[in-house]
Amino acid sequence: MSHKNKEECTSSSSSSSSNVQPSDWLEDEMEQIPWPPSSSSSDALLNAVQSFFENTNGNPNDPSSNQDDLQSVIHQQSTSLHPTLVSIRRLLHRYPELMFQERLTSQIVQRVLKEMGIEEFSVGWGKNIYSKYYDRNEGGDVELTNDITTEEYDGGGFGIVVDIGSGETPCVLLRADMDALPIVERTPLPPDLTEEQQRQQRAHQFHSHHHGKMHACGHDAHMTMLLGATHILHSLQQNNKYLFPGTIRIIFQPAEEGGAGAKRMSEEGVLVQHPKPSFAFAMHVWPTLPSGTIGFRSGPMLGAADMFTLTIEGVGGHAAFPHLVSDPIVASSAIILNLQTLVSRGMNPLESGVVSVTQVEAGDGAFNVIPAKAVMRGTIRALSDQSLLELREGLVSIATHTALAHGCKLSLSSFSKDHYPVTMNNDMLFPFASKVAGLVSEGGEVTNVDPTMGAEDFAFLAQGVPSAFFF
Repeated sequence: MSHKNKEECTSSSSSSSSNVQPSDWLEDEMEQIPWPPSSSSSDALLNAVQSFFENTNGNPNDPSSNQDDLQSVIHQQSTSLHPTLVSIRRLLHRYPELMFQERLTSQIVQRVLKEMGIEEFSVGWGKNIYSKYYDRNEGGDVELTNDITTEEYDGGGFGIVVDIGSGETPCVLLRADMDALPIVERTPLPPDLTEEQQRQQRAHQFHSHHHGKMHACGHDAHMTMLLGATHILHSLQQNNKYLFPGTIRIIFQPAEEGGAGAKRMSEEGVLVQHPKPSFAFAMHVWPTLPSGTIGFRSGPMLGAADMFTLTIEGVGGHAAFPHLVSDPIVASSAIILNLQTLVSRGMNPLESGVVSVTQVEAGDGAFNVIPAKAVMRGTIRALSDQSLLELREGLVSIATHTALAHGCKLSLSSFSKDHYPVTMNNDMLFPFASKVAGLVSEGGEVTNVDPTMGAEDFAFLAQGVPSAFFF
């Protein structure tokens, strides 16, 4: 994107933020949040931060660092925000939205920022350039309410960027994702509640109000944590001047769940807009780690990933006469089995890969008719981009030849518009990031974790700037 286009994006985004008028019901929801008494920090926190930068130049490894004092007062400040953040997290959880549809989510985040006294931020980030490819109705019908139009949902662009600090370098980027998943929430409630109490709990506390959509991947928690950090960072001012040098760029990013929202924001200039970030950080809640523990490693943290669709065409007919048809279901079954050799026989045993077929569709409901077509969908994953591309080539080859062996053909194979690369934690950044993360991790140090085949579009940001991604 040219510099001119970036300016236009920021200008139009800033003007549109002032046009967002939350509906009355959202105002009612916001009034239920127990806001802290003041947005200003305690003298203890201000003194600790000022001392930290004056004595150590921000280096936690400096022997003169007062990191224990700083850690203690930040913990106190965070604890005072706990009721506020719980309410915000539950509000976000009640109204999950899928990728490129995060309009209400964006309104909530903007409203919270304004409650913190932050009026300057830009919106309109993360536009969907593949509106015909990503179906806005995937995972359930979208209810077009108020002045929401089909074009707005197709277009996306609900990301938010906030710069806190001097507006100059050095600049550090912090990121949280915003979108939910097409999942029906069936979160259990305590068994001792009456049926009416359970209904009220679901309606008013946390349960998703958007049927077929759920914050099952923790993005509601990510936004809430970043909002809490934003509140504390914004409060570190004396005489309208921030106590820390440089700028913190805070981004709320849409469309992580397959839409490559981070890549869209990078293309729109979030990594080159002045002040240009020197480092980027993000984290993800992780169910296998105890609460209060930070997981981290150097090098590959999450795998590269792609999605695929395979369409197998045969010749349909009556199930009583299988010799007169070319059965795409049998062909698909053979393809699924043969695909397992991609990893077991096609990859170096010292490397890792995953091939999973997760959906199979065939037939129109008649129990005695062999259909003419079957569709398979799934995912491939690896710990290197090159291995992922090799898996993709092997998948098409096996599907093509196995289908032919069964008298069918592979009529269509498609993949993601943007496959996710490996999320790499910068080796040079690892010692510093481990030290800082250890300050808030139980035991005073991070837990070393193995890489996982989960995937993250934060990887696109990590390709452009040295980065660290935590669990």
